[in-house]
Amino acid sequence: MKFTKTGGPKKTGWSDTKKAKIFIISGSHLFHDMYTSFLAPVLPLLIEKFAFSYAAAGFLSVLMRLPSLVSPAVGSWADRRSLKYLVIASPALTAIAMCLMGNVSSYFGLAVLAAIAGISSTCFHVPAPTLLKAVAGRRPGMAMSFFQVGGELSRTIGPIVVLCAVSWWTLAGLYRLIPFGVGVSLFLHWAFQDLPAVHTPAGSSAGRSRIVEVLCHERSLFLALLGILVCKSFSASVVAAFLPVYLTAQGASVWLAGSALALLQAAAIAGVFITGTLSDKIGCKKMLLGLTIVTPVSMLLFIYSSGWLLIVALVLLGLTAFSSTPVVLSLIQQRCSAYPSTANGMYMMISFTLGSLAVLLAGVLSDAIGIAGAFKICAGCSLLGLPFLLLLNRN
Repeated sequence: MKFTKTGGPKKTGWSDTKKAKIFIISGSHLFHDMYTSFLAPVLPLLIEKFAFSYAAAGFLSVLMRLPSLVSPAVGSWADRRSLKYLVIASPALTAIAMCLMGNVSSYFGLAVLAAIAGISSTCFHVPAPTLLKAVAGRRPGMAMSFFQVGGELSRTIGPIVVLCAVSWWTLAGLYRLIPFGVGVSLFLHWAFQDLPAVHTPAGSSAGRSRIVEVLCHERSLFLALLGILVCKSFSASVVAAFLPVYLTAQGASVWLAGSALALLQAAAIAGVFITGTLSDKIGCKKMLLGLTIVTPVSMLLFIYSSGWLLIVALVLLGLTAFSSTPVVLSLIQQRCSAYPSTANGMYMMISFTLGSLAVLLAGVLSDAIGIAGAFKICAGCSLLGLPFLLLLNRN
């Protein structure tokens, strides 16, 4: 596909060519993650069909996220290959794996498909920000915001799409959605045929040595990111996992709890767009510092609020707790320009690990002292990330 410039740079500083590619990459994020969001809505149907336990159901979700642990290796490989082909192939592979879950004959088949979808998802999310940075120019934060908005929207649209599909065609008919994912991959191949492959310069280190090199050279950055992710894990991850449970325990109806989750997601969509765009103007470090301070305050305000103030606090929590990702991705691409995919893979691995541990701890605390007490402790733990931000000022 050959895009042509039809005018001078706009306020974003992007030509029409760059705008088109940024929107296409962001749109592919929406379509890709729409398929990965199919699992949760159809789990009750899968449990009924295969008669497996809730623990086995949870294990399917773990299998989809487990490949994130090898994200640094995927990033290291991507830094030596053409990034765009991983991004191009992933929507088709993920669509095939997710849409065949209604056609396998055993739990083992489900597990294999979940693992394939997880691997494909990792192969998409690790190099995609690097590919985006290659066309974003001087406004990487805004580009990352568009990219994250696509991901957030997918988690709203995906459940609606899959439930409509199941109601029309039954669970076994989900394969009819595969052509849309394949079509996205074919479109990406056409759209990016003129986009050069992104390679690491010749003579660079390879494999494990590259991961060690990035970690050693940017140790202050990753320690700072560790603090940021502590804040995000004990706020965003915990709230996303337990918000309906928390509200129903406080006496809210199931309908109200579900509506609150939808409101939180809507605020998160606005948040990821605002923060990434604003970081281009005030800088990533100031943006991350502000988010890491405001997020724990927002969570505490939510815990101790009621009535209309509770809604205001929930919106503020959604705007801040989920909004660091585009800023972090932009910062990684700026600081780790030699091996951007490797660095992004390391970030994804840390994010997966801390998020999972925070949710697990919140569950254990909820069983021991009640979910209200667990939320208060998690809000306090999110403040532990603040001292790490001082390391952002180190070169």
